[in-house]
Amino acid sequence: MYTTFLASCFRSIRFGINEAHGRGVAVQLNYLLDQGGFSVRPDGTFAVNGDKIKAGVTALTRDIMTIQADGDYLRARALGERLGVIRPPVQAALDKLNDVPVDIEPRFVTADQLPVGR
Repeated sequence: MYTTFLASCFRSIRFGINEAHGRGVAVQLNYLLDQGGFSVRPDGTFAVNGDKIKAGVTALTRDIMTIQADGDYLRARALGERLGVIRPPVQAALDKLNDVPVDIEPRFVTADQLPVGR
């Protein structure tokens, strides 16, 4: 599950951090990198650290839920400004995806060949 989430972070961030989903995912990714739940390997790939990821997710959830419960706009804004960015290792990984379309439209050509009404 954590590996899938890590991969999905890159998909969401590719749409940009100027909209809520991309910025929110950047906050989560950077928080978990800072907590050691995710790490950047020397070759620039990312990894899930099984011994730290659960504690990182717990801390992230606690911090966000506390900010929401307190209605602390200033703390929420500060969190977004500090972590809602694309850091150099993430940008380097994104740069490797330049030739991959951001969004793909599936085409079901076999389905088009099936007789109607079957």
